[in-house]
Amino acid sequence: MELFKELQWFFFQEWKKYTGTFIILTIITLLQLLPSKITGQTIDLILNHQSSTSQILLNISKIISISIVIYILKYFWRILLFSASNQLNSQLRIKFCVALLKQDATFYSKYRTGDLISRATNDIDRVVFSTGEGILTIIDSVISGCSIIFMMCTQTNWKLSLFSLIPMPIMAIIMRRYGKLLYKYFQESQKHFSFLNNQAQDSLSNIHMIRNFGLEKLEIKKFSTIAHKAGKKNLQVSKIDAQFDPIIHISIALSNLFAILGGSFLITKKQLTFGQLTSFILYLGSMIWPILAFAWMFNILERSNVSWTRIKKIINYNNKKKPQINNFNPKKPLNLNINIKKFSFPSRTNNSLYNIKLIIPNNTTLGICGPTGSGKTTLIRLIQKNFMLHKGVIKYCQNDINHIQLKKWRSIVSVVNQTPFLFSTNIFNNIAFGKPNATIQEIKYVAKLACIHKDIKKLPQGYQTQIGEKGIKLSGGQKQRITIARAFLIPSKIFILDDPLSAVDHDTEHKIIKNIHKYTKKNNITTIIVTHRLSILEKFNNIIVLKSGTILQQGSHEQLLLQKNWYSEMYNYQKFK
Repeated sequence: MELFKELQWFFFQEWKKYTGTFIILTIITLLQLLPSKITGQTIDLILNHQSSTSQILLNISKIISISIVIYILKYFWRILLFSASNQLNSQLRIKFCVALLKQDATFYSKYRTGDLISRATNDIDRVVFSTGEGILTIIDSVISGCSIIFMMCTQTNWKLSLFSLIPMPIMAIIMRRYGKLLYKYFQESQKHFSFLNNQAQDSLSNIHMIRNFGLEKLEIKKFSTIAHKAGKKNLQVSKIDAQFDPIIHISIALSNLFAILGGSFLITKKQLTFGQLTSFILYLGSMIWPILAFAWMFNILERSNVSWTRIKKIINYNNKKKPQINNFNPKKPLNLNINIKKFSFPSRTNNSLYNIKLIIPNNTTLGICGPTGSGKTTLIRLIQKNFMLHKGVIKYCQNDINHIQLKKWRSIVSVVNQTPFLFSTNIFNNIAFGKPNATIQEIKYVAKLACIHKDIKKLPQGYQTQIGEKGIKLSGGQKQRITIARAFLIPSKIFILDDPLSAVDHDTEHKIIKNIHKYTKKNNITTIIVTHRLSILEKFNNIIVLKSGTILQQGSHEQLLLQKNWYSEMYNYQKFK
């Protein structure tokens, strides 16, 4: 019941529908008791030769009328109950999605895509199921069960009722024990289902790489191993599930046996009539569904509790965010001041960056270069607020960016990441992603700045061309230029490009860099570019060389060439190569 306590906000929200469901189910329960009573009375009338044809037909018509009313009421409770649970389905998925969008890179290094997909689909379905069928089983097992027992005790014989129901408490104890086992095994099952999702997602995302290297058999073996483990865990759950039904049927059979034995004894003692025994057995037959519902309730709730725990970890995930500035409005952009004492990733102990002191004046260009693994991408990820900086500070407009709301910060920072990401839609929508209301003229303008317009014109459907998943139909250079065009379209104050031209030829690269200089100068934008091609940094205001997580060199292109260090050596090497 812990799950329902945590979902009480939803039950308060949909209280009218759940109250209506409760009332209708209660009426149905009471109506379902009447046919058994009428049948018993009819049998006694026939055996006592007190019945007439009209009386029997009247009783039959009563039973038929009650059945029709029950049928109509069942239609209405289903609409009320399942429309309410469907509301939870929508709200939980929205909450889950919002929670994912708020998380930083630390979160995504902890939770993998396949695991999140599993929680967003399978686990949410389980929780929603508990607010539909779960509520139904609770109401039916409690109200129906109690009502039937009350009728059995008051309308027939209370001693026979107690005697017949002896197996039920024993069944409840066993069910509770199996419920705890089900919780444990289902938890393991869901965990391995997430592993399976992770592997499937990895294989599908990298299917071309797997085929290129001929690793199909290895991937099949890896997937089969994980699937086998997940299957074993599911089998454990199924074994527990399989024990519920036999226990229920044995309990019902014993209750019927006790009812017949006890009823026969009471008839011989003239304490019970045949009609009353018939009614009693019919009541006992009506107990089958409440007993099944009772067992099903344990099953549903234990599974739902596991799923809710998994969902809650994502929705309530704590980013340890610092206090936010609500009135931040950078109308007059100032310097970007960087002072990083040290930074290490959550999963590592060694410092990725240390002793980084840097001032980037407004409307200037900064080039970042250095050997592989020197911390270039890490630095710009900190500027993007992908990770929280705890030992040091990055300030913009004299405000710590950790205190600026993420939404506001992202609205003034335009980024082109190292690996271009495109959506499975057309080129127009991909470029317009940051500005959905962009016109075709705006799209063409930024496409020309990114030197991709001519390529797009050559495609059969132009800007409406579907590019496939992750832009599979495009070349690496085309992907990079489309992401650059997308960044141009966003009205930003800081323009960050992380090695965005690695797949572009030399001439096109210099055209794009020239366009970037013109565009950023015209729009008063600060530009930061990470690159391995040093020739594109010749006209930058400032260049830093990172090595082993700290600044090795700093200055203009001409100043760094005179220092005879890493920059000059690499520049000359690339120039003569």
